[in-house]
Amino acid sequence: MRAMGHIRNVLLHERISSDTETSTSIERQDEKLHQRAAEDGVNVVGVAVDRSVSGEVDLYRRPELAPWLSEEYRGDWNELWVTNQDRLSRSDIHVMAFVFRCLEWGKEIVILDDPEFTQQMKTPEGRVILHAKSLGPAKELERIKARCADAHEWRRKTTRWPGGIPTFGYVPYKVMEDGKSATYIKLDEDMLTVLHDMKHRMAVIGDTFSGVTMWLNKNQVLTARDRARIRAGKPPGRLNKGTGEYVLERWSETTVAELLTNEALLGYKKHKGEVIIGSDGKPLKIAEAAFDSDEWDELQAACQARRITFQRRTNRANPKYGVVFCGGCRKGGTHSQVKWKDRHYRYYRCNGSHALRCEGHTVDAAEADKVMEETFLRELGHERVVKRVFQPGEDHTKELEQVRKHIKRLQAEKDRAKDWDEEDEAEYEERLDALRARRNELKKLPQRKAGWVAQRLKTTYREAWEQGDDNARRKLLISAGFRFEILDNRTEVPWMIQIPMDLLAEISGEARDSTRVILPCTLVA
Repeated sequence: MRAMGHIRNVLLHERISSDTETSTSIERQDEKLHQRAAEDGVNVVGVAVDRSVSGEVDLYRRPELAPWLSEEYRGDWNELWVTNQDRLSRSDIHVMAFVFRCLEWGKEIVILDDPEFTQQMKTPEGRVILHAKSLGPAKELERIKARCADAHEWRRKTTRWPGGIPTFGYVPYKVMEDGKSATYIKLDEDMLTVLHDMKHRMAVIGDTFSGVTMWLNKNQVLTARDRARIRAGKPPGRLNKGTGEYVLERWSETTVAELLTNEALLGYKKHKGEVIIGSDGKPLKIAEAAFDSDEWDELQAACQARRITFQRRTNRANPKYGVVFCGGCRKGGTHSQVKWKDRHYRYYRCNGSHALRCEGHTVDAAEADKVMEETFLRELGHERVVKRVFQPGEDHTKELEQVRKHIKRLQAEKDRAKDWDEEDEAEYEERLDALRARRNELKKLPQRKAGWVAQRLKTTYREAWEQGDDNARRKLLISAGFRFEILDNRTEVPWMIQIPMDLLAEISGEARDSTRVILPCTLVA
């Protein structure tokens, strides 16, 4: 019995796993605890209400309860009340650890539905009983986890949408099935148009991830997240607390690259970044594809090309950026302009820092431009333009690995099952046979490395040169592998031009040396 005159300072603790939970809700817990407190005439010092906090979360990590357990506020109370042990914790380890800590602090735990708990925590024999009691909620927690895992595994195998914001291009919609609401996804016409515009810019125009990103942001194309906010009746973007205005979410190069290479655009279902394999051994399709197979291959080739050899960025100050190099240090040449007595002089020179710059490696830019044009048109002008196209490889390694993982997961399901009957065995064998057949099919498919292939166009290099502006001509030189190297202007060889012969061999069919070198003396001759 408690001593007469002892002040009972009580901390009430209420917990709920989900805000939508209605059984034994926070309101009922609160009513029950306060009613008992009034009956016992105790002093309630506070109420720690933890909403949406699982019973397996340690008491010291609960947002509302944790501060009361700190040294600063621990002296304000000497009893902790909960309605039942489940509200205290579902973990037997956490329960017993907290019991010993309360004994150390000189505190008591009161569980309204278990009046004997307070006395049992004070004796070794009683604590043995408490541990046995705490195993019940712990076992129930394990059963809940198992049911959730089974439910998630089942949902992964269906064509339903598991939740969250779908990949850009798709929107969720609900239907009633067996009296319950089920969510699926479908293509959105507006986002589909944007996707095909992005594909056109990448595969046809030859734009980069950066260029597509700038285009999206310039035109204020809404992201998937902002569109989801609108569907939920909220304004798009994030609130700027400084201005009080909503700012649209911006696209980034990373999100653009990830989107355009995401197999979810083929309507496939994914889990943890991997395509889910269906019972037939093939990718599980849950929606119509945004691109057909040819369009997808073309898009992936363009994306892969950008990732392997990012397009050289145009340096507007250097009209031959990517064409002119220093023959001494092998760095890219730079373009400089000097004004002297109302005349402008242009030079290509070594791009090294002043102290490390290759001495004498400077050439008159106007003269060099003239030499490059004349040499290029003389050597290649009559030939048809060769366009280097990146050909994606045929690699089924990823899908094969996914099928193998699915086989192992299926076998593990059987090992975990407790009530396995003939019907389960028949379904298991059917699914396993389909997966094995798909695995063997993938193993037989050819493997081809990704690489560049040359395609001849109808247009000649001279025609392309005459039709293009300065930047188009620069890109034409780069695509042909044309290289102008600045050498020491104090010698008889101030510059050198290199043209890769493998490109010419592709055009003419002749076997030649790997590179043709053109020097000033060659032109004089």
